[in-house]
Amino acid sequence: MVICPKCRKPIPAWKLLFLTNFKNFNTITCPTCSAKLRANKRINSLIGGIGGGIGGGLAGLLVILWFDAKEVVYLVLLIALFPFLFLASWLAMIKFTKLEALEY
Repeated sequence: MVICPKCRKPIPAWKLLFLTNFKNFNTITCPTCSAKLRANKRINSLIGGIGGGIGGGLAGLLVILWFDAKEVVYLVLLIALFPFLFLASWLAMIKFTKLEALEY
């Protein structure tokens, strides 16, 4: 669970979906104390890199298997892969993200 470093209250998990490493989308606001919070870029990059690498590798493998065997089951697995990777990345963000308060 992600907590606000200022007020120590939990941050709703759906708010983490909006955190990126891009300048315009790298902060969220605590619903309790209204502090601007930013995630650690190294952790976000690591989660994205691992998720993208695993997803790309499995998707490539499933596409190769589909071209080779022409079985529909590989396409079904390919379609099911993307929601699974999204959920796994989101859960990893909930577990490992550390927020820091921005000081203006």
